[in-house]
Amino acid sequence: MIPLLFALQLVTAPPSPPIPTFIVVHDGTAITSVPVTLDGGEASVRADALMKAMHGLVITGTNLHYTLVLPRARLDLIDGIPFAKRDSLTIPLGRAPQVRGGQLYLPFQFVSDVIPRYGGGYYYDVPHGVLGAFTTQVAERPAPPVRSASSTPTSVAAAQSPVVVKPAARPPAVAKPSARKVVVIDAGHGGPDRGMTGPIGTPSWFVEKDVTLSVAKKLAAVLRARGVDVLMTRTTDTLVALADRGKMANSNHGDVFISIHVNAPGYNTAAAARERGFETYFLAEAKTEDERRVQDMENESVKFETGANAAKGDPLSFIITDMAQNEHLRESSDLALTIQNGLIDVHPGPNRGVQQANFAVLRGSYMPAVLVELGFGSNQSEATFLSDQDNQRALARNIAESVVAYLAHYESRVGGTQQR
Repeated sequence: MIPLLFALQLVTAPPSPPIPTFIVVHDGTAITSVPVTLDGGEASVRADALMKAMHGLVITGTNLHYTLVLPRARLDLIDGIPFAKRDSLTIPLGRAPQVRGGQLYLPFQFVSDVIPRYGGGYYYDVPHGVLGAFTTQVAERPAPPVRSASSTPTSVAAAQSPVVVKPAARPPAVAKPSARKVVVIDAGHGGPDRGMTGPIGTPSWFVEKDVTLSVAKKLAAVLRARGVDVLMTRTTDTLVALADRGKMANSNHGDVFISIHVNAPGYNTAAAARERGFETYFLAEAKTEDERRVQDMENESVKFETGANAAKGDPLSFIITDMAQNEHLRESSDLALTIQNGLIDVHPGPNRGVQQANFAVLRGSYMPAVLVELGFGSNQSEATFLSDQDNQRALARNIAESVVAYLAHYESRVGGTQQR
């Protein structure tokens, strides 16, 4: 299957246009020159320089995944893979993007053909090496259509000196009732997977899987009282495969995914027993030793999965589905920050902040998704705090209020209910 798709990619890739020394990016009134580099005879453009000129953003995801965020589109890429992705559309590339010296380089075809076709309102002027945005209308003429590199070029003078026509006023939008949201709550671990146990230095009486389920049930109750639909990945002491948790969220059209966990330092010393605090993670490449420690600890649950529970799939399927999750990277970060800030008022431990790591349980949920570490069950005082039913209710209440606030803020930004 993969050789066939790569062969198709080579056949369908358009011919390369002439290669300039610089690409002139014209975005509204700003004009910026972005260098074109040659490596082994192949022309490339640095993604960060291009996105800066286009008022966009490069987001680094997991496993060398990247998202180019433009005003009207998000394009997903993977280092060394000759495909891009916009929403559910897979776009073949003539050459794969590459990371060199820690920077992502885009093949020149990406600038000359992919962005004009899929970037949401751009054209590429081949003779002049101009990448322009259709952000204005020229007087007494309709705005030109989005064109590829093979189309007749627009003159640079027309692109640089537009006469702006004020758009006609639109009637105010009629307010529509918001659709009920679906929040997926994942109680970490379960069944033979007990999660962490503690506290350190005493006989173990704290079991993570029991506390996560208790808090998850309380969180579900508060959200339902606020008019939010809830799906729980488990409601009893049972094992659910990490990959299946995301699949459940997707098949039930979840709006956000929240996985509840309890932290542990990973070693048994007096210093480890003093570790305290709460943190919220979103899915991205772990950048610190502590993030990698938590990532490895939570991903260990896969060892309990056998047979039908084990993850399956061919490499290309993994690439495409992993790109789909990467689309929600920014929203997941916003959700994590909202939840983390909401816990400050009720948690006695230190605020350890928003973190990022490559959690298996978050990979398959194609929606904003976070993992909340409620505290350290390895610490005597925090284990006692987390075991108390009133404290669990307070944590659940503040997480729920944060989720409701995030959903309201998201809806106001996107301008109303989206079809799912």
